[in-house]
Amino acid sequence: MRIRIIRRKKPAESDIEKEIEWFCSSLGFCEPIDKDKTAAAIFRSLLEGAHNGEALRSDDISERVGKSRGATVNHLNKLMSAGLVIRRGTRYELREQNLHNTICEMRRDMERMFQDMEEVSRQIDEHIQTRRKPRD
Repeated sequence: MRIRIIRRKKPAESDIEKEIEWFCSSLGFCEPIDKDKTAAAIFRSLLEGAHNGEALRSDDISERVGKSRGATVNHLNKLMSAGLVIRRGTRYELREQNLHNTICEMRRDMERMFQDMEEVSRQIDEHIQTRRKPRD
């Protein structure tokens, strides 16, 4: 999993479409080159599916957003890589039951990764320190 966070300015007003686009952009899977907003539409379909308690097939998502299955799967792979979406058999769903819980779980993932990095960094520093030659 690769969690990527990009600082973007939040939308000034409350607008669900702009907020979803901001969210997608902040996690790096809805780049400015996605002018037709396919990634955001796919993400929204998955959000709605999560709130309805349903996992979706790529064909279902393709139909909902009006894009080819190939384009849809490409975006789904980016969402999975970002840690937001999981695949169970032939269906895709939000990692947790809602977006808030998904983000909380991603935060815990990052905290665990940083804890591992801190531990290994201490070991590296200790190893280098013990091998350092005294200066004359």
